[in-house]
Order: sequence, then structure tokens, then C-alpha cells
Amino acid sequence: LFWRYTEVTLTFRRGVSPPPSITHNKQLLDRRLYSIVRSYSVNNQQNMMNKILLIAVLLPAANCLVQYQRLSSSISNQHSSYMRLNPTSFKGTNFIIAEYPQPSLRRVPNAPIREFDDALLSKTEEMLSIMYESKGVGLAAPQIGLNENVFVYNAFDSKRMARVVCNPQIIQYSPQVIVEEEGCLSLRSDECAGQVARSAWIETEYQNELGQKVKRRLKDFEARVFQHEYDHLKGILCYDRFPPEDREAAQESINKLLGLYKDDNAETDPDESEFKNMLPRPLSGRYMPPLEVDDVKEKDDEAMKGSAGFGAGGGGFGAGGGKKIANKKKDPKKKQKVRDGKRSNDPRFKVSGKTAFANRK
Repeated sequence: LFWRYTEVTLTFRRGVSPPPSITHNKQLLDRRLYSIVRSYSVNNQQNMMNKILLIAVLLPAANCLVQYQRLSSSISNQHSSYMRLNPTSFKGTNFIIAEYPQPSLRRVPNAPIREFDDALLSKTEEMLSIMYESKGVGLAAPQIGLNENVFVYNAFDSKRMARVVCNPQIIQYSPQVIVEEEGCLSLRSDECAGQVARSAWIETEYQNELGQKVKRRLKDFEARVFQHEYDHLKGILCYDRFPPEDREAAQESINKLLGLYKDDNAETDPDESEFKNMLPRPLSGRYMPPLEVDDVKEKDDEAMKGSAGFGAGGGGFGAGGGKKIANKKKDPKKKQKVRDGKRSNDPRFKVSGKTAFANRK
């Protein structure tokens, strides 16, 4: 307030024409300014210095507290009231994203795809459009209210890498698993995420949009996306795979979704047989990666192969401890043969007796 009135007063003294509202209250502003300046007299200078010193001491502490709160909010798994809203409509389609607990997300079995015609191509194009507009990497038919055995995904940056998967089967799961955070468009909340264990690689069989049979071995992020969408065709959500700690943390968001669903046909739980048969099994507790002590420890960890993919311990599931692979002795360095050009028909090699690469190490 002090600086505000000082600026107004200086405006008058410089001869600048102020706005009519300020001109009308000139005398009032001058009186207020005088009273404020008078309150900061010489007798109060010591008190003011004490306040300035107090602010100087507390300001760094307050800044550290703000930074800590920002860091805590970014890494915390506690769920706030903010929920990620899916679009209510999408361009070029009448489909919308089915959200938990709509029955299409839990209904099994889904109808197999038998007709690979223009209607299927159009439908999958719409699914890809919805996926891209929702900023997702995969979308299954149950997520748009269709109980059909098809999903689309794109685990890469280029749209040319988009895949249409019909009637899929996962033939083999790798014993090694990778634990990462996962969320889902059908759960609608950015905060409704948790740790999910997925096989590092999988062997798959499916038909593409043309009905052609495809066999592929997928790994890393593409394997994770495929397994996530494959779960949708089995009535499984990533929430079903969360460890108990993450399920408890996500319960607030789940309750909000339940409260928003007004119909009486809600399906909250997966099919019992599908839940028992799903692979890999859910984590029994949150996975904490081991601390890296030194290079020797890192090499030992790499040499440990556990059934759960984390080395010894197994992250609470699988067969438990890993088996250490014996370190192989390095073979002695073999003496490399020098090409001397004896077998070459090129006269240039005959003259020198050695090739240009003979002296290269």
C-alpha cells in the first residue's frame, strides 16, 4: 500500500495526467500517504530492521519448504481430488471411452473377429483415432463398449508403427519380469496408477486387420503394452495387478468412479477364473529396487537370474531366489592373422606384400 500511494503521488508531482478516479481521490491519497510515512518514523526504524532480519532468515526456510512440497507431490502416490477427464466426444466417431465400472470392461468372453472387411478397418481406424486423441498408447474394444476380441496399440513415436491385433494369444511368457508404473484410460485418473509386473518378453500369435496370421516375439515396452491390452480382453484391469499398497492408495479414485456411475449394472470385479489364470501374478508388495553399492555389486546383480526378474528375492512372487551364474574365464587374446595379399589377384597387393589394413590395430 505504501508503494502504491508513493507512485500515485509521484505521478502528480511529475505533471502526468492520472486517470479521473485517481484525480478524484488525490487529497485522500495524500492524507493516507502522510499517515503511512509518519508511522515509519525514526523511533520505529529499529523495529523495522528487526522485521527485515526476521524475513531474511525465514525466507530461505520457506523456499526450501515449498520445494520439498513440490517434490513430495510429484513423487507421492497419494491420490488427490484431481481426476483426468476423458473427452466426452471424439472426432469422426460416436464411440467414447468406457470407464470403470462399466460392464463391458469385465464381460468375458469377448466375441472373436471372423469378418475382416471394411467395417473392421473403419472400426479400428476409429479406435486408433480415439487412442491418439486421448494421448494413450493402446485401446481395446471393451474400452469403447464393444465386447469383441480386438485391440489396437502403438508403442512407438511413428504412426506407421500402429498395430491392429485380432484374436490374440500369448503363447509364452518370459520368466523374467519388469516392474513399472501403469495407468489406464478407463480408470480416468492420472493418480490411479500403480506398480505392475509384466514379462520382459512374450511370444504372441494373432491376426492383423486383413486376417493374416502373425507370430511375433515382443519385448520391453511393446511387450508391456501388448500385455496390458490383452488383459482388457480377459476382463482384467491394471488395478487388479497392483500390490496392496497401491490398491489402497488408488481406492479414493476408484470410489469416485463408482460414485459417478449411476446405472445398476456396475461390474467391479474381474472374472474369477481369468483372475486366477493371469500371468505374471500380481505383486504381493511394492517392489523396491536394490541400492547400487559399487561396481562389483552391480555385476553380481546382473549375474543373478530370478524367476521374478529381480534377481534374488523375486519381488514377493515367483519361485524365490535366483541362481548365480559362474563367471567364465576370458579366453586369451588370439593372434590376428595379417592379410599379406598372397591370394589376391590385384597387382597392388603383390607389390607391397601387405594390405592397407596390415598395420591397423
